[in-house]
Amino acid sequence: MQWNDDILFILGGVLAGIVNTLSGSGSLFSIGVMVWSGIPLVVANIASRPGVLLQNITGILVLRKYYPLSSKDIPFKPALVCCLGAMLGAFCATRVSGTHFNTIASVVMLVLLIQYLFPNRLFKAFRISKLQTSGSIGLLLFFLTGFYGGFVQIGIGILVLTLLLDVLKMPYAQSNAYKLAIILIYTIPTTLYFALNGSIVWRPAILLAIGQILGAYLAAVFIGKNKSAAAWARSITIVMILVTLVKVWFF
Repeated sequence: MQWNDDILFILGGVLAGIVNTLSGSGSLFSIGVMVWSGIPLVVANIASRPGVLLQNITGILVLRKYYPLSSKDIPFKPALVCCLGAMLGAFCATRVSGTHFNTIASVVMLVLLIQYLFPNRLFKAFRISKLQTSGSIGLLLFFLTGFYGGFVQIGIGILVLTLLLDVLKMPYAQSNAYKLAIILIYTIPTTLYFALNGSIVWRPAILLAIGQILGAYLAAVFIGKNKSAAAWARSITIVMILVTLVKVWFF
């Protein structure tokens, strides 16, 4: 890898940290820059995890200055089942072939692209808030979300945020902070699993993590001062989805 790849990893990490802290789908940037440097998508998916871990720690520490965050207020059962699902998903991520993962991740990115292009329209009839989310159904949704996060990771922030808003009925500012906490809880064991399994490509992972720490810090400060902080990231995320899909399937 050349020095310009290193700069690309750091810049991609900064964007990933900003977007992940504001809403979600920031992994599109960390994974996207690795794909454009020649790293296979299935490998990039795993190498992005140390950065996710560190950026969530950074985001939580900074947000505590603006919002009262307490470990007692973290929804314990949802966080636990989310963690269990994530471990199963992480196991599957180390077993899936590159070709199959490319297809799965591409479908995910296309769904996210449609959602960004047509917000509040995709699957409008299936909004979680319209479901009868009993305790068991809510926990199942958190388990499935955890599985997805351990397996693919892309867009996990949006899914967790949606569950906190629609299932647990948290206000946005509070749910955005506890979103980081829940993702952190399951990212610790999954990252450890990937590391012990020898699945992480460490050079890009460390450079991305440096960028993601900086991006998470900047975004967390921005959230604390700007109530409409997430709106600006939409256009650049759409572009990143498109260029990543082009690289995966045409180059």
